[in-house]
Amino acid sequence: MDTRSARSKLSVDYWMAPTGHPLWTFFVRIAIILIGCFVGAVSVNSFLVPAHILAGGITGFAQMITHFTHWPLGTLYFAFNIPLFILGWRDLGKRFILLTGIGILGFSLFTDVVHIHFNLPSDPLLVALYGGVLGGVSSGLILRVGGSAGGTDILSLALNRRTGKSVGSVSFAINVVIVLLSMTVFGVAAGLYTLVSMYATSRVMNALMHYQNRKTAMIVSTKADAIAEAIGRHLNRGCTFIEGSGGYTRSPLGVLMCALTSIEVGELKALCSAVDPKAFVIILDTTEVYGHFRNLTS
Repeated sequence: MDTRSARSKLSVDYWMAPTGHPLWTFFVRIAIILIGCFVGAVSVNSFLVPAHILAGGITGFAQMITHFTHWPLGTLYFAFNIPLFILGWRDLGKRFILLTGIGILGFSLFTDVVHIHFNLPSDPLLVALYGGVLGGVSSGLILRVGGSAGGTDILSLALNRRTGKSVGSVSFAINVVIVLLSMTVFGVAAGLYTLVSMYATSRVMNALMHYQNRKTAMIVSTKADAIAEAIGRHLNRGCTFIEGSGGYTRSPLGVLMCALTSIEVGELKALCSAVDPKAFVIILDTTEVYGHFRNLTS
């Protein structure tokens, strides 16, 4: 049965299902990332900036500097991401960082070029909600296909690979600083609306990602050894082998169990599809992980 047949054509998973044409899948990933970047630029330029509401992460810092200097927001965002990209190139998977580079370029370009003006309501709460929702759609789409738009995503994942600390802790700390800056420059009300926008972004992004900090992947394949090697090489994650057999055919099968972060799920699925398009992959939400949860090189 075609793995795409059971999925809606409106679903990202429909277009990302294995088709036997890796180049097509790669171009689809790029297209979805660019769509997400465009939506993110609309969120920032058309909703948040006019209302003096800051986005989360590096974008919020770039907004603050642009407010005082009038330097192009996208150009600043690109400049801030250069050292982060270099850090990610050393510590993160090459496929993820390549897609992230495309995301950084796309978001930076669209933010400087796309300026769509809407007749916005006078209620800043609605503006914060709509801007946050669009921001969540943008981030969720990009993360869902195994990339990111840069910023704190790179920094958080790199620190996670080196120390095992929570991916969200760095983003949380940065966003606290952004909210305080917003209150200092634009007033307490603007800071509170910034919080509302960030909350809306996280809720929408989590809904698109089915997000938990940790995931457990169960992979059933006749090429389990090759998949485990690919996971170790590209994700720097270890796997546990479990011997199994087909319930009907009784033929021997390899079963892999791997703990990872939610942002790595997209790359994991791409690796499994590349090695064995017939691999059966189950992604489980994982509340907690005890023990050594770090990359193989740490």
